[in-house]
Amino acid sequence: MTKYEDNTLVEVTDAIILLNNNYENLGLKQGYIGVVVENLIEEKDYILVDFDNPFSSEYNYVMAKINKDDFRVIGPSRKDQELVKAYKDLFR
Repeated sequence: MTKYEDNTLVEVTDAIILLNNNYENLGLKQGYIGVVVENLIEEKDYILVDFDNPFSSEYNYVMAKINKDDFRVIGPSRKDQELVKAYKDLFR
């Protein structure tokens, strides 16, 4: 199994996408993309993720606690690259 199929295998610096709006209270919406800072799934059932504006040095949220069922790892597929583009377009 790979990190694209099993969230417990996510690695530091992997890009992830939110699958729901469970973090709207933090200003993070479904489709937002962040970078994993730490994988704590085995110990605490979540990862720490930085969400930033892709065109500035501003962060939308630093070290958000994201539960293991609320994200998936962004892969190299064309579909995932289109999701990355759509996310970046939100900030243009």
